[in-house]
Amino acid sequence: MRRQAFASRVYARVRKSLRRLRYRMLVIFEGWIKGKRRPRVVFIHTPKTGGNSINSYFKEYVGSKKSGRTVRYDDFIGMNMNAFVEKAKAADYVMGHMPWSAFELCRDERTYAFTILRDPYDRLRSLYHFIVNLPPDYPREDAVNEMQHLSLHEFLSSRDPRVRTHTDNFLTRQFAGALDVLPKTQVERFRLAEVAIRNLSTLDLIGFNDDLDAAFAKVAHVAGLPPPPRGRRVNVTADLVVDGQDRTAASRALDDEARELARPLVEADLVVYEHFRKLQG
Repeated sequence: MRRQAFASRVYARVRKSLRRLRYRMLVIFEGWIKGKRRPRVVFIHTPKTGGNSINSYFKEYVGSKKSGRTVRYDDFIGMNMNAFVEKAKAADYVMGHMPWSAFELCRDERTYAFTILRDPYDRLRSLYHFIVNLPPDYPREDAVNEMQHLSLHEFLSSRDPRVRTHTDNFLTRQFAGALDVLPKTQVERFRLAEVAIRNLSTLDLIGFNDDLDAAFAKVAHVAGLPPPPRGRRVNVTADLVVDGQDRTAASRALDDEARELARPLVEADLVVYEHFRKLQG
């Protein structure tokens, strides 16, 4: 069994190396022979929208972070932003939970930018179950350890800024370039939603979590990658849950009481989400 497991790991590594080699050879061929340069794909990732599935696929072909061809914004938090911009402009794939301000700094004529939207209530529910079921060895900030002990209702009703940073209209704040702002009134939330809609409208593609395969395929095509397998999912919240009852809860829609608690936390996000849903038809 050990020998089989070892052989399987070696086989997987060889396949990954061959995929990356083929990708690099195609890039070189297109550049030198055809004078064509592939776009730099930038994925502005809102947590719990299916983004890790896309990230893992790109890294399989484009390369790891160590290669410099893939850059993750989150690795530069707390550092000089110039370091991120320099690395991002030299990469082929850039991703992360970046605020709009960071994206604008690395955006240029070669950039193909996209994001994935998810129903705000569903995203918040998934975020909660993801946090409380994180394994001990999963990288996290100290505040997340405290959040793991909250019930769903405590999570949704918390006024602790460390919690609200993750829960309070995150989508709107991210795309309005205001992740450091916690809106106090409905007027503030709606103003941020207007800015977020204006910024989002400049992206090349806006996909949706409940039809992730379609957006995934479009982005892969633009990047010159093979079509990804349908239904490919990585880092799914329910997969982290050990207890069967909790696993069901992680996938179940919020009840009326929980939705009422969550309403202020998704008020602006719903405006943004529904705006682009209507445009999709």
